[in-house]
Amino acid sequence: MAAMDTPKYKELQHLYETQGDEKERIDTLVDMALEIRNYDLERSSEMADEIIERADRINYLRGKSRGLKLKGSCFWMQGSYDNALELLQQALKIARQIKDKKLETRILNIFGNIYRDMGDLANALNYYEHALAMNEELGDEVAQSVNLASISNLHYDLNDYESALEYALKCLPIFERSQDAGRLISIYNALGNIYFKQEKFEEALYYFEQNLKLSEPKTSAYVMAISGLGKVYYKMQIIHNARKYLSEALEQSEEITNVEVQIISQFYLGRLHMDLGSYRDALKHLTAAYSLADEYMRRHDLMSIHEMLSVLYDKMGDIPRAFHHLKTFENIKEDIFNQTTVNKLRNLQIRQQIELAHKEKEVAEQTARLKQQFMANMSHEIRTPMNAIVGMTRLLLAKAPRPEQMRYLDAIRLSADNLLIIINDILDLSKIEAGKIIIEETDFTLNEVLQSVRDMLMLKAEEKHMGMRVIIHPGIPQRLVGDPTRINQVLINLAGNAIKFTEKGYVELSARLQKDDGEKKWVQFDVTDTGIGISKDYIDKIFDSFTQAGSDVTRKFGGTGLGLTISKQLVTLMNGEISVKSELGKGTTFSVLIPLQESKIQTVQQESIVVDQQTMECLNKVKLLLVEDNEFNRMVAEDTLKELLPGIIIDIAVDGKEAVQRVQQETYDLVLMDIQMPVMDGLTATKIIRNLGNDAAQVKIIAMTANVLQEDVQEYLKAGMNAFVSKPFQSDELILKMVSVLEKKVPVEAGMKQNENKPEIRKASAEPVLAPLPEKVTDMHFLLQFAGGNTEKMNKYIGMFLQNAPNLIANLDHGLQVKDFTAIKIAAHSLKPQLSYMGVKEEISHIFLLEQTAGEAHYERIPQLITNLKRVCEQAFKELNAVKNS
Repeated sequence: MAAMDTPKYKELQHLYETQGDEKERIDTLVDMALEIRNYDLERSSEMADEIIERADRINYLRGKSRGLKLKGSCFWMQGSYDNALELLQQALKIARQIKDKKLETRILNIFGNIYRDMGDLANALNYYEHALAMNEELGDEVAQSVNLASISNLHYDLNDYESALEYALKCLPIFERSQDAGRLISIYNALGNIYFKQEKFEEALYYFEQNLKLSEPKTSAYVMAISGLGKVYYKMQIIHNARKYLSEALEQSEEITNVEVQIISQFYLGRLHMDLGSYRDALKHLTAAYSLADEYMRRHDLMSIHEMLSVLYDKMGDIPRAFHHLKTFENIKEDIFNQTTVNKLRNLQIRQQIELAHKEKEVAEQTARLKQQFMANMSHEIRTPMNAIVGMTRLLLAKAPRPEQMRYLDAIRLSADNLLIIINDILDLSKIEAGKIIIEETDFTLNEVLQSVRDMLMLKAEEKHMGMRVIIHPGIPQRLVGDPTRINQVLINLAGNAIKFTEKGYVELSARLQKDDGEKKWVQFDVTDTGIGISKDYIDKIFDSFTQAGSDVTRKFGGTGLGLTISKQLVTLMNGEISVKSELGKGTTFSVLIPLQESKIQTVQQESIVVDQQTMECLNKVKLLLVEDNEFNRMVAEDTLKELLPGIIIDIAVDGKEAVQRVQQETYDLVLMDIQMPVMDGLTATKIIRNLGNDAAQVKIIAMTANVLQEDVQEYLKAGMNAFVSKPFQSDELILKMVSVLEKKVPVEAGMKQNENKPEIRKASAEPVLAPLPEKVTDMHFLLQFAGGNTEKMNKYIGMFLQNAPNLIANLDHGLQVKDFTAIKIAAHSLKPQLSYMGVKEEISHIFLLEQTAGEAHYERIPQLITNLKRVCEQAFKELNAVKNS
């Protein structure tokens, strides 16, 4: 049925033909144009021009105002908002001039509709509220219902669907009684959208289907109805119907220039293609939706499109674009969901109470989830290439490069290390803000934590010719309960800053028992330096994000300024306090007070797997599947493993799907599985392998991933993985993880029966065999590149080692005599980095193994390890003295 055929239009046409007064004919012509507007927007707009011209000719102001209002509403429905607002201002001025309040309220409502479409909800509400107040005075029930329907739409925009539904249902019987097809179509569409958002899809389908019956093809009402059906079917996963209705809606809305439906159709077609994995087609549709929304300033649509583009680019692996759209989405959302609009809605008093708080909370939670998802993806995307950079640099350094090559490799290594520090700072801050940091309650030894801080920072201090001392005052229990990792992180941040900002003097890290209330041991850590100090202007804001004591300090010393912010937030999470005292030019003291508990067990003996020669021989026979899509990471992992384990057999799979196929075709001892891969990710592949129902399902799987947030690790273990190694990985960590998961599972040698003399990766043997030492135990390449080719600096480090190492070996001997495992562990821990700088490899010194064994109190293994270490050091002393004297 066309507009010309409707009973209402025929009645108006007959009336028009029988009227003799021009004003009456103009008024009837406006009503006829309004009826046609539901079916033919362009014809209605042409009739508005005729009405304005005829009203001008006889100076009929009310007719002109109605013509301008009609023309403005046509522009609004076409998305031409500037033109619409200009004409409506003229119409409003005339309506007020002739004091036609009924006309004025209708113009005000259209103003509200335009600002709503533009996403300016506060302005829209102002117009709706004004119109509603005037209609209440006039007692016009239908006009009031029009305003209430508009306010229902605002609640819909603010995600308060319950309130939106309440308003819409109030209007429904009034519009049904009025028998106004246009208003009835409008309220049906509103109800369809509300039920759609509430996921009541049958109800949504009913109202969109009602509109389909009330409208004719190629009209605004019709395309709105079929787009509604399309998006409901999309949500119901009835893909054929969704594609059919959305495509039809897009084609017809383009023909009749209905911008709103074009955006809806493009948006949901984009989502549909994204779900099907057709990212190119998805991007095409979402980009088209974005262009229209941007051109016609539809900010609410822009918000939704930015959110979906963020998800799409994330899936496509384009993290910078994903983050850009996420931030834009957040900014628009914050602007639209402003508190002013919410407060005004509360003050309308049409409803006694409007509860939007929980809806706002949902929006905030969704934003936090998207941000956290982005941070996790960013972690992976940055750490994956960093893994390649760090790993290949390490491999190149081990291949005796020329001095000029070593300088370049050193620069790469230092840059990569600095970048990793910044990445870790940003990720830590994001995890804290998202509430993803969980403070652990585990037993630990305070002495080990403080010595670890000292060992990590000692070389930096000595390089600046500074003192670095650690003091533990009496009264603190040997073993405590708390989070040693986070305490270590805080102290590393504070002590590292102290060294950075101190040119001469010393840095002191001390711990004292500040208070003991029975349940809690309040331990105070003081980090004191003799550095540049902090001015009074910056003391109060020193813990703010990205804050350092002035731009000159940033230029001189570098850094992000995040370390103190992270430290403060970690201390707060541990229910502690952090403070600072400083005097410019004289030094600074940071004090951290943390409540800890005394461990019930002050001495701990635990069994632990250790890596001895026989274990390495067993690992050397492993058949391993490396699953990694990144070519550089494959190269790093393969080269590293083959360097450590020349006999290992390594097969490659480039995605999870290929991994599943390979474990069904071949028998592997171990799978190293990347997480984020195309075709099929590592988690999905692991779940499939675990459900195979045969021997392949029992294969050991280690995740190799850059995503090491706690919730990620839980997902890996839940999926059936046995362990994880973070990227960039350390060789010793990878070996230990391989040993731990293969503890009772080693490959069967050719010709050996399944259970006959099966070699095992064993606990430490009481009588290990000392392997012959290589011709040279030291390697000066690392020290040379570390010192930047500076011979004087190299000799300084060598001299330091030759002076310190004998004392530490003496401590090892004494600890062995009195069976003081802690003293042995501390001495080994201190000697370990010094041996590394001298180029003595772990497979020669076994210093890490000694430290680990002493920490677990395996006395039977320690004498042999110390004997080996002493002979390694004796040879190292000879070689280093020769280098120093050459």
